[in-house]
Amino acid sequence: MIYGAIFPVNRFAAEAGWQPLSFAFQQALFAGLGLAIAGAIGGIRPALSGKHLGAYVAIGGLAVGLPMGLLVAAANHLDATVVTLVLSLSPILTLFIGAMLGIETVSRNMLIGMLLGIIGIAVIVIPQSAVLRQGTWGWFLLSLGAPVMFATANNLAKYLRPPATHSLAMAPGTLFGAALVSLIVLLLFGERMILPPSNPAQLWPLAAAVTINAAFYVLFFETIRIMGPARFSFFNYLAVAASVLWSMAVFREQPANLYWLAILIMFGGMYLALTKRTP
Repeated sequence: MIYGAIFPVNRFAAEAGWQPLSFAFQQALFAGLGLAIAGAIGGIRPALSGKHLGAYVAIGGLAVGLPMGLLVAAANHLDATVVTLVLSLSPILTLFIGAMLGIETVSRNMLIGMLLGIIGIAVIVIPQSAVLRQGTWGWFLLSLGAPVMFATANNLAKYLRPPATHSLAMAPGTLFGAALVSLIVLLLFGERMILPPSNPAQLWPLAAAVTINAAFYVLFFETIRIMGPARFSFFNYLAVAASVLWSMAVFREQPANLYWLAILIMFGGMYLALTKRTP
């Protein structure tokens, strides 16, 4: 529910004139600063060993910086609904990468649950989509790199996390890593940097995004620690559903009746994936 709010916030940010990579860089940077201060007050500080720094940059770069640059490039050629469908591949890719790393065990229930999640996303977005326009197949194939990066980041949050590292220490370090990679991608794309704004129309979306990311990344590490990356990755399906609810509340949008069917399908899939009855 928290992360689903980032979609309407991004819409407000775009309307206020934010450049996407500049927005990604600053929300990661200030969310990391906020969590670092909160952790320091509680006596929890990000470790700075080589192993920790490598984890911060790898996870942050694959969760934010690199896929953001890829999606920004693809967004000029693909419908937003197609991009949403592409991102819905992240959970099942998370499962397969986790299985390859020995982190996850593939079960029939989990596979069926993830397929139901993809069906639920398809029910939401395909009726509004023209699918692929002529000449966009290359961009579509390139955009598939984003869910691979997200899935890899989910597993690295478990695989690279040094033992006994607190989630409130991992989160700010990863956000700083994300900010660093986002800044590099921003400079490579030649995007105009917007310095911390004084304009309220630009300031409040940044503040909202910082709050969302600060809360989300603590939950990200804590949930993966408890239940593993594959089951955590189901948030990708529910975040899309939650974004529709946020749009209903903020923009007074009314979803089609199929939306409620999609919700039932996704919750059914989540129930299956979270049960471990069938090996």
